[in-house]
Amino acid sequence: MIGKANSILVETKNRWHRSSVTHLGLAFMLSFIILGCEEAFEYEPLLQDDLLVVEAFITSEKKQQEVHLSKTYTDLNGNPPPVTNALVAIHDGDSIFIFTHDPERPGTYLSDSIQGLFGKTYTLYILHEGIEYYAQATSAFGSPLEPLVTRELDNGWFEFVYQESNEPSMTEVIVTWEETDSLGQTKQELRRAFYYTLNSFDITSVFAPEKDGLVFPEGAQVFRRKYSLTENHQDFIRSFLSEVDWRGGVFDVSAGNVLTNLTDGAVGYFSVSMVRTDTTIVSK
Repeated sequence: MIGKANSILVETKNRWHRSSVTHLGLAFMLSFIILGCEEAFEYEPLLQDDLLVVEAFITSEKKQQEVHLSKTYTDLNGNPPPVTNALVAIHDGDSIFIFTHDPERPGTYLSDSIQGLFGKTYTLYILHEGIEYYAQATSAFGSPLEPLVTRELDNGWFEFVYQESNEPSMTEVIVTWEETDSLGQTKQELRRAFYYTLNSFDITSVFAPEKDGLVFPEGAQVFRRKYSLTENHQDFIRSFLSEVDWRGGVFDVSAGNVLTNLTDGAVGYFSVSMVRTDTTIVSK
């Protein structure tokens, strides 16, 4: 075990040196992992200024995974200030995946082509301005996609009908089609929506405001991506929706109660999901 730990440390230090980035923080992280500390991080609401905002969503798709970093801000008409000088890595118990900043998308950090695996515990490590942040996540296995259901409207178009999942999930639906404008020019149309199956009762979701349906013409392409959700990931989504989609009703919640699984000083969420996808061309 000691030999394996030392070899991991040496390999990581060499890779970090070639990247011209300090490796002290990652070495600390590895020591933290190798010593066997598996204490779960507390899921607590945070409400502070100048926090690090983390969006880290690892999936079972083999691709470049992304971590997005920004800072909180108070200007309602402003944009999130991107964080471009952080050190970001993920450890899966066997391998270390180093994320590099994408200069074309400030605040976005990319891995090599990797995929999240069911049954593994992943640790996210971030070093920014001398402060270290951690989060841990595993994935739920999830369930297969439900059959696609659409409803034909009076004008000949179709509306997507969401089918509740057998397991907690988040489903992203992207619909694309081509339209010809009055000048005879063809343009690509795209619509996107997210749907959720959460397995615990929440009074605010019952009184959630109505949303416009996802409608499209015959011949449109419907792409679905279904993400598995753990219990903690559900808690985060529920608290997030309570702050955005579900606000403004009689059973409103207090602002600033979005949960996080990151250590103090950061908000957002780190998650791992198994993903199932399909693509359908809509026809009568």
